[in-house]
Amino acid sequence: MSAGSNVNCSFEAPPVEEFWEWEMGDWRKSRAMRILAIDRGHVSYVDIDFKSGTRKTIILPTFPLDSRLMSTSSSRHKYECQVMLPSSYDSVRALVFSVSPIVSVMARIFDTTPAKLNLVLETSMTKLVDNTSRGDFYTAPWNYKAFEDPSADRYWLQIEATNILGRSTLIELRPFSVNGLSAKLSWTWKEFFVMGCQWAALFYPILWSALYFIFFILLIPKALLIYLKKQYTCRSFIANKGFINGIAWVLQELCRVPIVWYGMLGYILHLILLPWFIGQVFTDGKDRGYMTYMVWVVKSSYGREKHEYVGSPDIMVVVLPHLFFVVLPCILVTGALAVEREICREHSLLRSGKKEDDYDREKMSFLLYGYQGIENLKFHFGKRWIRKVLLVVCLAICWKHFESCRALDKVYEMNPLIDFPGYSFSIPLLLTFAVYKTRNI
Repeated sequence: MSAGSNVNCSFEAPPVEEFWEWEMGDWRKSRAMRILAIDRGHVSYVDIDFKSGTRKTIILPTFPLDSRLMSTSSSRHKYECQVMLPSSYDSVRALVFSVSPIVSVMARIFDTTPAKLNLVLETSMTKLVDNTSRGDFYTAPWNYKAFEDPSADRYWLQIEATNILGRSTLIELRPFSVNGLSAKLSWTWKEFFVMGCQWAALFYPILWSALYFIFFILLIPKALLIYLKKQYTCRSFIANKGFINGIAWVLQELCRVPIVWYGMLGYILHLILLPWFIGQVFTDGKDRGYMTYMVWVVKSSYGREKHEYVGSPDIMVVVLPHLFFVVLPCILVTGALAVEREICREHSLLRSGKKEDDYDREKMSFLLYGYQGIENLKFHFGKRWIRKVLLVVCLAICWKHFESCRALDKVYEMNPLIDFPGYSFSIPLLLTFAVYKTRNI
């Protein structure tokens, strides 16, 4: 153990294992790129967003590193055990890319100990003439040991470059730790959702929870209808209003459209038991594979009989949105269409005077008319405005589904008619049939 540290520096200590996955840019959609630099083992980067406009000068500090993002366990281990390369710590370094010639580059270090920024070092950086990088490389010597500190965000770095036109460019202040400590990073909710959640551990619990829930809302109402002869209808909802009775009524009305119900159940089984689609998995154009709800399956390059399973949990960006934003809304809106038809049928019978007794007519009047009056009811149910709203929801589901199919077609070079017909057309066909079947009352 090193003095004053809990880092194990013995030869028997297990090696530090780390893994970084880098996204090098998103030019096609976001017009963004990332400049990556490796300086004597220190990795740094800067992101460029061209949607916000072009930048005349780009500054990329290569050392010291931002302790919020780039400090690693291995860098701390090497520093604490004094096995790092000292020459990689003895200067402040930065890459500068500029349209106009640069006349000066300044490095400033601030101390935040008194709860405010105090300038403790300001030095001019010198351009290296023998430079093999595409940008201009600037360095400034410093005493790095003077900035050792148990806090990862006590010292902050800022670099300013001034071009020949007198225009100054500054990078935002960033904390650093020469001894390799990591500072806490404040996440926005979106950043935490994308980067902070452990999706590899959450994917399968979320997936199976969604599948169990879908089977539950499909099978339980059907079982109640067949085996217990317990029917949830418009009349039963009138007699005993409640959220559970309302949901049960909606789902049992879906069961009364048998082709849609069996089609939806068959589609869920298809998603579980059969491949979703076939496509070009890798960019080399050699291997085509098929995707299930869990992994991509591709033939091994080492043998024809073997298969490799890749893409987990990355495929969750396809699987989970399809289940939550296409399949589940499709089930609910189909049940809502059936319920709307049943309410309109009861309303039609009520207006035509075909109810069996006055007691039923009174209770139906209270449900359908409520406090709004007969004319308001005629407006909503006579013209079936609720149905029209549900049709808009159906169109939104189909639009979402076809957008997903179009994106998959571009990414994996697939033909919807050949490579994934079940995935592409099942939901639109089921919705179309449900709309057709519930058109008459």
